[in-house]
Amino acid sequence: MKTGEALLSARSYITILLGFLLGFAIVVWVERQMPTRVESSAGMTLSENFPPLPAPRELTFNEAVWARVAWQYFVNNTQPNGLANAHDGAPWLNLWSTGSYLFAALAARQLDVITQAEFDERITAALFALGQLPLNAQGLPAAYYHADTLTILGKPDSSAIGMGRLLMALETLLWRYPGHAAEVRDLFSQWQTGALITTGATTRDSLPVRHWTLATDEPRNSFGYRLYASHTLRLIDSAAGLAVTNPPEGQQMMDIDGIMVPDEGLRTPWGRQPSLVSLPYLLTGLERGFDAQSGEIAWRIMQIQQRRHSLRVRKPPISTDYAEPAPDYTRDRPNQPPVNEPLLSDMPPEQRAITSTRSAFAWYALFRNDWSEALRQQVQALQVPGKGWQRGLNLNNSTNNVIDADTNAVVLESLSFIAHGQLLCLACLNDTPPRPSSLAGATP
Repeated sequence: MKTGEALLSARSYITILLGFLLGFAIVVWVERQMPTRVESSAGMTLSENFPPLPAPRELTFNEAVWARVAWQYFVNNTQPNGLANAHDGAPWLNLWSTGSYLFAALAARQLDVITQAEFDERITAALFALGQLPLNAQGLPAAYYHADTLTILGKPDSSAIGMGRLLMALETLLWRYPGHAAEVRDLFSQWQTGALITTGATTRDSLPVRHWTLATDEPRNSFGYRLYASHTLRLIDSAAGLAVTNPPEGQQMMDIDGIMVPDEGLRTPWGRQPSLVSLPYLLTGLERGFDAQSGEIAWRIMQIQQRRHSLRVRKPPISTDYAEPAPDYTRDRPNQPPVNEPLLSDMPPEQRAITSTRSAFAWYALFRNDWSEALRQQVQALQVPGKGWQRGLNLNNSTNNVIDADTNAVVLESLSFIAHGQLLCLACLNDTPPRPSSLAGATP
């Protein structure tokens, strides 16, 4: 057969082949014109391998002891005015640590570490003291106070994220113990919480849309902490939810060992530094219960940690918790000599990174597996009977021996979660009162 005749007889096949190639080329061209798909934190969904949530169980004898060690911190550090020091023996507090104290009291009551009478007495005293706080010009509590005199410490600026934690504790208190509702209502009759939200300037001349932002600027102004605080801050008014859930500089993701997690971008004196935090997601799980976003982020962070822990040749650990900077409350007092020691707040995050006791207990409560058990065992030696739990381990494995309210509050919240589930739980409100414990009232 001649070539021309062969081509003529195969023309239908050639036409189909050319059509296929043309169609394939069009598909490739169209796909190249489409934007690259990059996962955003707002679009996160639960992974298929997200583990089942653990069912509540009774505490072991050791766990009951650990709870009492943690509560002893607050026994030692509650001021006569009803509020608790943020650090052991250091008479200062902030809005965040005050929220931690209220959560610690709620967890201690759930665990029957304290009686109902002691709980009510402590809560009444704390709420009364909060009502006595001097307010700033905007009608808001300041970020920091002297714990003994309740005078404002440093600048009078408030803290939206710190207020978010305090409001979270107050909301949980209202649901669990509505008998304190009138005392909480008195606080909100004094505090101008709407001043936490401000109307920002337009971002583009061509878009006359004004954006709402948080009125305060603080080191915790990162995605995870904003997500945590948004649960209560969004209840302030109609613009609050828009302000708190919209990161001021956008949200970026970073790839760690093939897993995408939010780059928190913690604030430092040197600008925003790439960083990874777990605490706000863990607190959400302990206090309100995970949503899909906070649960998935926590799960991804834990997988990163697990993978690095299981490698034969281990990679450097990635810290997800940092030592909280303390204010220089001694220099703020009159007639005090200057202190030449460097402040924790002057150190970059990588030097403040720790394997923290609070995170270890939270992982232990929320994701019960071999890794979280090993992490909990790593910090077990950091309990100081009669004082509380130390903060954690530094990067060089030395002990960070600070004993503070946040650490001991999260230990109590974690143990309460093991025994009763999340602290704000509507289905749990009809639970029978906790059974008396043989350790109730025991001194660790």
